[in-house]
Amino acid sequence: MSDRRANKYQPALVLLHWTLAWFIPASLAFGFLVLAKTPNTDPRKLDMLQWHMGLGMAILAAMGVRLVVRWRSARPAPAGLGTPASARAAGWAHVAFYVLVFGMAITGYATGLLARLNEIVFARSGAPLPPTFDAYPTFHAHGWIAMLLAVLIALHAAGALWHWLGRHDGVMRRMGLGGRRVD
Repeated sequence: MSDRRANKYQPALVLLHWTLAWFIPASLAFGFLVLAKTPNTDPRKLDMLQWHMGLGMAILAAMGVRLVVRWRSARPAPAGLGTPASARAAGWAHVAFYVLVFGMAITGYATGLLARLNEIVFARSGAPLPPTFDAYPTFHAHGWIAMLLAVLIALHAAGALWHWLGRHDGVMRRMGLGGRRVD
């Protein structure tokens, strides 16, 4: 990792950030508002699970690439409110994003394995879905992590809006597309 600080994030990080900023909330909303309300006996649930699980694996892959690019590229100093404590809090929030997203993927994948969803959903073996996923502790962990991730996304968006509309401190420009200057 480089010690150099840039005034903007590396363009690949920006692209991955905004891609994930759409995909993660879409997957969370779909899980909370559609999947959770659709009974496992509904024949459409297989297609819904296939979409949700496929998007989850795409999110995992993008987060893995993002982590590698982040480790290997220069980036701006941590955003904060000008105090060391606020900069540390911003840094910890970003670490929490990685932990929660990887936790979502791990618990979702584990639930899929336990419920044999690879055979039921992707191979279309003809076997029915389990009546409920409540029997799997990984399913409950997946739900709790989803709630924590939704709260963290809301706080992140609120903080970004505060920097943009309240402080006018240029923090939002760092995640914009365009040229990158290293100071």
